[in-house]
Amino acid sequence: MQLVFVEQTLTAGQLVTLTADHYQHVIQVLRQKAGDELEIVGTDQQGFCGEIKTITTEEKSFTVQLAETPLVNTELPVQAEVICGLPKREKTELIVQKATELGASKIIFFAGQRSIMRWRPEQVGKKLARLQQIATSAAEQSHRRQIPEVLYWPNLLKSLPAGTHNLVAYEEVVKGQRDTELGRQLSSLQQALYTEQTIEQQPVVRTIFGPEGGLTVAEVEQLQQQGVHCIGLGPRILRTETAPLYFLSSLSYAIEVEAFTK
Repeated sequence: MQLVFVEQTLTAGQLVTLTADHYQHVIQVLRQKAGDELEIVGTDQQGFCGEIKTITTEEKSFTVQLAETPLVNTELPVQAEVICGLPKREKTELIVQKATELGASKIIFFAGQRSIMRWRPEQVGKKLARLQQIATSAAEQSHRRQIPEVLYWPNLLKSLPAGTHNLVAYEEVVKGQRDTELGRQLSSLQQALYTEQTIEQQPVVRTIFGPEGGLTVAEVEQLQQQGVHCIGLGPRILRTETAPLYFLSSLSYAIEVEAFTK
C-alpha cells in the first residue's frame, strides 16, 4: 500500500484533500482510483489508513477518508543520527536511502580531512534538496512515520552538540583486541528505554563515521576531547557506506528485538 506524508496534523475519521505533487504521484503515476486504500502520515508522525473517495481531474485533487484507528508506530524508540564524512556522490545517495530505511532520524555529512569529495558553498543547497528527496521516497517506501532531515556541516567539531551517546566508529579500536564499547553503549540504551520508570524525551544517539580513507588520528583525538566515545564495528574493516548501515542494524536489533527476548 502506498504511503504519503502531508504537511498537516491528522485526526481519526478526517476527510483529507490532497493536491499537486500527491495528485501527480498517486493518481497520475500510480493510477489509483476511488475505492483504493492509501496510508497518510502527518507532521506529528501520526498515520492513518484511508480510502480514496473522490478525484477531481480539473482541480488535480482527490480526497481520502481516514480510518478511526491510527497506524502502528514504526519508528525507532531513540533518535538515531548518523554523521558521515563526505564520500563520493553515489555513496551519499546510498547512505541516505538505506539509513532512512533503517530508521535514522538525521543524516548529516561533514567535510573530513580525508574526504575526496568537497562541496562548494553554492552547491550545498541543491545537493541537500536532492538528498532530501531521496530520504522522502525511502521513508514512504519503508513506511516510516517521519522523514529524516539531511544536513551538511562544514565543521564537525563546531557543529556537534554535546550528548551522552555521542560515538565515533574508529577501526583502530579493534586492531589486536576485542572491543566492547559498542555493546556497552547499546546496553545502556536498553536500560534507559526499558527499565527506567519515566523518560521525558527519546535518547539521542549520534554516531560519526569517516569518509573513504577513514578519520585521521587528530580528528579522533579532538572528538574524544569533546567527550565522544570510540566504538568498533566488529573485526572487519567496513566501507564508508557500509559502516552506518551496520551500526543502525545493530541498534535496531539491540533495542527492538533483543531487548524483548531477555
